[in-house]
Amino acid sequence: MSFASNAVMAKARAMYASHITAAEYEALAASKTLPELLSKLEKNRHFAPALERAHRDIGPAQAEELLRISIFDRLSVLSRYAISGNADFYKYYIAKNDIAQLARLIRLLLCDRLQDYLAVLPPFYEKLTQLDLYALASAGSFADILRILSGTPYRAVLMPFARRMNEPDVYLRIETALNAYLSEYLSDALRRDKSDRKQVDEVVRLFFDSRFITSLYRLKKIGVRDEQITRGYLMGGCTAFSKKQAEALIAAADEKEFMQALSPTVYGDPLRGLDFGDTEKVMEDYLCRKLTRGLRYYDDPAAIMICYMLLAEFEVKNVVRIIEGIRYGVDPEQIRKSLTGFSAA
Repeated sequence: MSFASNAVMAKARAMYASHITAAEYEALAASKTLPELLSKLEKNRHFAPALERAHRDIGPAQAEELLRISIFDRLSVLSRYAISGNADFYKYYIAKNDIAQLARLIRLLLCDRLQDYLAVLPPFYEKLTQLDLYALASAGSFADILRILSGTPYRAVLMPFARRMNEPDVYLRIETALNAYLSEYLSDALRRDKSDRKQVDEVVRLFFDSRFITSLYRLKKIGVRDEQITRGYLMGGCTAFSKKQAEALIAAADEKEFMQALSPTVYGDPLRGLDFGDTEKVMEDYLCRKLTRGLRYYDDPAAIMICYMLLAEFEVKNVVRIIEGIRYGVDPEQIRKSLTGFSAA
C-alpha cells in the first residue's frame, strides 16, 4: 500500500477522534439560544473554520447552511493526500452537494423564501463545482435557475419541470430526478473503477439501501404511493435487495406490509420488532454503527474515506437537529433522543 494511502487512512481516523462526544452532545442540546450553541461549537476543530465565516446575528437557516458546508473543510483536508483511483469519489461528493444546493434552492423558491438562501463557499468546493451559486442566490424564478444552469448537466435534469412548477407534488418529483441523476453518476464511477473495491461496494451499497428504506418510509408516511417517485430512490446495480424484495417494499401499503417485506432482507433483524415510526431513526443508527466499524477496520483508503465523510454528515445532521430543537423550544432530553448514533458517540 502506498504512503499516500496509509496517510489518508491515518488522517481520517485521527479526524474522527475529534468527533462530537456524547457529553458534548448533552451540552449542546442544553443550550438555551443559538448564539450559545454556536459558541460551544466553535471549540470543535471541525466546525470552527465554517463558523468563523458567520456573523453573530445569523439566523437558524444560515447557521445550518454554514454547518453543512463545513463538510467541505474536512474533505479539503483529506484531499491533500493523493489516493490512486479515487478521483471519482471527490467528483461524486461535489455532485452530491451540487444537488443538495439545488434541491434546497428550489424548495425555498416554492416556499417563497429565497431570501433564506446563503451562498457561502469554502475555496475547495468553489474551485470544483459546476454551479455558480452566487448567481443562483439572486435567481427569482425557476426560469432564472434554468438559465443559470446552462452548460451544466443539471439543466437537462430540471428542464422537464419547467411547466409543472404549480403541481402539488413537483418538489418530490424534482428531488427524485436529482437523486436518480446522482445515483447513476456514482454507478458510472463504480463501473469505471476496475480495481478490487469490495469494501467500497459494501459501504456504498449500505448507504444507498439505507436511503431507499428511509425515503420509502418517509414517502409512505405522507401518503405518496406514486411508484415513479418511490423507485427513484432505489440504487439499481448497487443494492443488497433482490428485485423481488425491492418490489415488495415499494408495493407495501402500510406498516405491517412494510415490515413483513423488510423482514427477509439483510436489514430485517436490525429493525425487527420496532414500530414503523421508529424505522427511520433505527436505520440511521444502524448505518452509523456500520460506518464506525468500517472506519476502524477497513483497509481500503477509499472505503475509509467514504465512511468518515458519511459520519461527518451525520454529525452535521445532529447539530442541525439541535438547532431546530432550540428554535422550537424542544426539551433537551427529546433533542438528545433524536440524535443519530448518540449512544455510540
